[in-house]
Amino acid sequence: MAKPLASLGEVEVQILRLVWQNQPCTERQISDLVRQERDVARTTVLKTLQRLEAKGLLARVPDQTPIRFRAVLDEDRVLPSLIDRFVQGVLGGSPGPLVAYLANSEKLSEKDIKALQAIALKIAQPPQE
Repeated sequence: MAKPLASLGEVEVQILRLVWQNQPCTERQISDLVRQERDVARTTVLKTLQRLEAKGLLARVPDQTPIRFRAVLDEDRVLPSLIDRFVQGVLGGSPGPLVAYLANSEKLSEKDIKALQAIALKIAQPPQE
């Protein structure tokens, strides 16, 4: 799994996230959603879906017209690898800047804050022997 994830570009990650949120979904649905956020041609979205399929991250739903795509791997399995790639590649291996960003973010929902508090409690607990 690591190799396909290591080579994911920004648009591929965006499209994969949209597939997770809307699956099974058509190329047209994903294209319309992507184009709400960035100026890309529909053919670019189609090629990206095909690349994700070739990498084994998307699959076509059998016997569906128009063609529908679904994710092969759950978001919960893929996101930790993408986050680790970000921390290692962009933040030089230290999650400190990410934690500081989250601490100062005004975009966090109550649900996000509760999840972060639970994570902090888990980190603060001594390891079980």
